[in-house]
Amino acid sequence: MKHSIRILSSLLLLIAFSLIARADEAYITNQGENTVSVLSLSDHRIIATIAVGKSPVGVATSAALGRVYISNVDSQSVSVIDADKYEVINTINIAGSPVGIALSPDSQTLYVADWNDNRVLAIDTADPSQRREVSIGKAPAGITVSPDGSKLYVANRDSNDLAIIDTQSLQVLQRVATGEHPFGITLGPDGRQILAVNVYANSLSVIDLETLQTRTIPVGEHPYCVAVSPDSRYAYVTNTQADTVSVIDLEQNKETTRISVGGFPEGINYDAATNKIYVANWFDNSVSVIDASSHKHIQDISTGKQSRAFGQFILNKTSH
Repeated sequence: MKHSIRILSSLLLLIAFSLIARADEAYITNQGENTVSVLSLSDHRIIATIAVGKSPVGVATSAALGRVYISNVDSQSVSVIDADKYEVINTINIAGSPVGIALSPDSQTLYVADWNDNRVLAIDTADPSQRREVSIGKAPAGITVSPDGSKLYVANRDSNDLAIIDTQSLQVLQRVATGEHPFGITLGPDGRQILAVNVYANSLSVIDLETLQTRTIPVGEHPYCVAVSPDSRYAYVTNTQADTVSVIDLEQNKETTRISVGGFPEGINYDAATNKIYVANWFDNSVSVIDASSHKHIQDISTGKQSRAFGQFILNKTSH
């Protein structure tokens, strides 16, 4: 009997340690020191700091591959991180200025927005030498993929529009006007609308993907990135020159409140597992944590110099 209890206790400990090991993580790019801070979302500790290329900006994560991809704008490269070993295992040469990056739903293709060369690259994650490219608008920045993987959406900052690209042919299907200087973009979880933050217009464009009609909602000063709640009810926009996050009610099409966070907030993600919102602060070298239920700023976590975290920086290990 005692032997059985010991075995059961050991199994429970193994399960507990396994769950801890698979806690969700945030990968925060620190542009000023060429590193990535790995933040455990279970206890809000920095569990690793990884050296990458020069001026890391964008992040794309794959739980299926156990990989995190980091765009290094001044190294003209993408670092590939092993999310179990917390080390760079490959560097993909871009020969351009990679900013926004995103993965296809099956993680087989990495899409890279090349800021200076006005193009998007589609790179095979299994064999990065296999790649295609398409010319789009000026200064492509934010980038995201439809849930079925058939469409790619890219914000062209200096063209003031959003490009819609067929991923199979890698051809531009349409370009939809936004506000002035769109930068960060995201799809609503229901896949029916895409949101683009307009830096110079201090607004959020909400584009219906069926009709391509656009609603424009005022936000704070110099907005940068956007995240959406899992039920598609609320959008959260970082306002870099106001040190706030605007909370947008997407049913009422208006801002309902602003949350004070750290200095010059940039990247933002909503973590459905913890019901918290994570914001990277460039000036404060930190991540602010917001409780999504109360819309209260509850914590700041020190990271590295000039934290940006542009893109999908949360790796959901526990769901796989």
